[in-house]
Amino acid sequence: MRTLPRGLAYLLSSSGREDASYLRTIAIRAARLHRRDRWRRSLRRRLPAVDRIPIDRPIFVLGLQGGGTTLIARCLLRHRDVASMSGNSRYWVATNELGFVRNRMARLPPSLWSSSHRADLEHPVFGTTHTSIYACDELLPSYRRMRADARDEDAIQLKRLIREHLLVYAREPRRARFLDKTHTYTVKVGYVDALLEGCEPLFLLVLRNPYTACYSAIRRKPPSWRSAPPYEQQLRLAAEHWQNSYRLALADGTEAGGRFAAVRFEDFVADPAAVVRAVCAFVGLDFDFDLTPQARHTRPFPTLPSDRKWYPLYDDGWRARVPEADAEAIDEVCGPLARELGYAFEGDSVPLHSLVLAPVADASVPVVVPA
Repeated sequence: MRTLPRGLAYLLSSSGREDASYLRTIAIRAARLHRRDRWRRSLRRRLPAVDRIPIDRPIFVLGLQGGGTTLIARCLLRHRDVASMSGNSRYWVATNELGFVRNRMARLPPSLWSSSHRADLEHPVFGTTHTSIYACDELLPSYRRMRADARDEDAIQLKRLIREHLLVYAREPRRARFLDKTHTYTVKVGYVDALLEGCEPLFLLVLRNPYTACYSAIRRKPPSWRSAPPYEQQLRLAAEHWQNSYRLALADGTEAGGRFAAVRFEDFVADPAAVVRAVCAFVGLDFDFDLTPQARHTRPFPTLPSDRKWYPLYDDGWRARVPEADAEAIDEVCGPLARELGYAFEGDSVPLHSLVLAPVADASVPVVVPA
């Protein structure tokens, strides 16, 4: 039996349409594909003039899959000066991961690919999709990149691709800020920074409580297991992934010269405006309350029916479900770093790490940006 082309299979799939009719779901998916692939059909992106589009302080939102990066990235995408790989403030629910979409991956070196569709890294246990475990001890060497790994040809490819997307999607390409949240860049901050030398890239790390993140990851966003290991081993892999991801990002961030900061997703849920105000100050964007999730907002038509990632914000429903034995296993791997970031199984506290931005609830209070 012949397999449907990927685009057609995506359109006709019956999954993910809990609160919309099948025809409406197909229309939404068609609109998403159209917006995402405007880049492929654009003639302007093929012109030499593309190379004259400035890349001004591109913003990379880092963190774990399922860790809150989508919500915080959407707040920034609502700013009229920000654009991603398939949208701007008119379409702020767009796909925004260059390393995830296959036709973009084809224009990038494998060192800049995400953790999905990795036939080049097929593993007898983890398969070809390494969601929530790509930074575990066993897989980390395949994903980790450092400043010394940067090559001129990789920099040329990345810069050209960013410029093409600014030209196609930004409201004003010459003043726009590009945003990307390819998750694997969390373990290659120095590498991406070196590729974009002269562009002053900014890196925003979204932190998440490890007891919640690790426990939920193996239930909601597991890899494509070829042969699923025992539960205890799966939990250990997720804990290694959390520990390695945040440890390496923070270590690389200390060398970024004030262009790296972190925020806790739990602080964002508690007070979105205070966190987004601090983030805007860090990345150099004007803050407006309209950037944060509000009941009056109408989401763009191409928002998937099952997409809840805006208003209202939901409390962490996973935390109360974590068994004490699981929390102890996670703490064995993640405990020291977790406590430095203000996380504990019993409850959170003020983070001690110098790169974590403090929420700013009062506009009269100056934002302290990491040195």
